[in-house]
Amino acid sequence: MRKMDEKEWKINLNGIRWSYLFLIMSLFIWGIYNFIHLKEISLPIILILLQFIVYFFVTTISKYNIDNHSVKKQLIIYILIVFFVFLFGLALYLANGQ
Repeated sequence: MRKMDEKEWKINLNGIRWSYLFLIMSLFIWGIYNFIHLKEISLPIILILLQFIVYFFVTTISKYNIDNHSVKKQLIIYILIVFFVFLFGLALYLANGQ
């Protein structure tokens, strides 16, 4: 398999960006539609939020692996935010169920 040249790489990256934008916008519109009609947060919104969490973790870990150790504090903050949001959501879920 041959490597892509610079022009093919740019074309491929452009296609990935546009398809990603389409996917995120579709999920967002679908999630807002469900939120308006069903009055609940549905799977599309959850998928968007999880995608952003994964993105931030992957980029932060990648920066850390490139010897940019200043992102260690940022990674700890991300983990704490996700943990507290999870606990808050769990508390709301359990309080609503009782």
